[in-house]
Amino acid sequence: MAKIEALIDEAGAFAEKGKILEAIACFKKARSKLVYTDPVKVAAAIEDEHRKLNQESADFEQRAKMLSSKAKAIRKAVVISDSLGLPRGAPGSKIEASKLEMTASGLILEAILKTGSASVQPLCRRYGTTAFMLEALHSRADCKNADVIIHIGLNDCVVRMFMEDQRLALSTLAAEVRQKIVKFAQDYRGPLVESDLEHTYTPLPVYERRLEEAANLARSKGARSVTFVTIIQPPTKFGAKTPHMSWSFNRFNMVLYDVAKRERCHLIDMDRLCWEQGTQITLSPDGMHLSAAGHALMAEKFITLVKV
Repeated sequence: MAKIEALIDEAGAFAEKGKILEAIACFKKARSKLVYTDPVKVAAAIEDEHRKLNQESADFEQRAKMLSSKAKAIRKAVVISDSLGLPRGAPGSKIEASKLEMTASGLILEAILKTGSASVQPLCRRYGTTAFMLEALHSRADCKNADVIIHIGLNDCVVRMFMEDQRLALSTLAAEVRQKIVKFAQDYRGPLVESDLEHTYTPLPVYERRLEEAANLARSKGARSVTFVTIIQPPTKFGAKTPHMSWSFNRFNMVLYDVAKRERCHLIDMDRLCWEQGTQITLSPDGMHLSAAGHALMAEKFITLVKV
């Protein structure tokens, strides 16, 4: 930990002298050492977070199962998403989709239940990436005769200050050291992003391969259809300290467009739809997640596409 503190102090000293490149180099050295400060504690922090996130995902899936038809389903849907697919906000909120019935998964289930026996399997996990998508398709998704909708990519494409293990490793540091590192990342976010626009959870070529694999895997498991949903760009206020944010989002969305066309999948352009309808209506107050109206819009477009 002493080495990390020395490096972040050096980064701060360079920055104060206007030597930003040298400061960033020191910060990156400190960042690279985070996961090695106490490997046992870091592993425990990662395991604890994954356990909580997986439990939240399982509880959401179980709730949908309870509301689905008990008889053999005639129409089925599988929804794979990150936190955008999960409820959020205080119970009773009219803006947020605060319970399953207000999310796209719940609204899709409500619509297809009107046609007879039906089920929806939501596989949604906070911080989920396309790696989660493939794991869910491989091990959990019941795709046979199901319409599969995949809304994931936000966590893949954003330029990161810290990778997941580094972010969780921060929690194992002494508060003073942690605060120094976080403050530097906040103060110099712009130059840090500029210095490495590829510092994302998922490199673009990997993202493309995973989307292709997802389409083929869903079909190999008997999917009736596969629908991809574009990544929604946050409002421009979030781009103030994140250079080239639109470029980063757009290049991932263009790959998604290409894969959907190449693999003959449906496509819902939620990014365009949210901005057309107004992000004040379709997004939560945080400007990142779908509001109740946004969930309803996505469910409506999906239902129209798969001809429920």
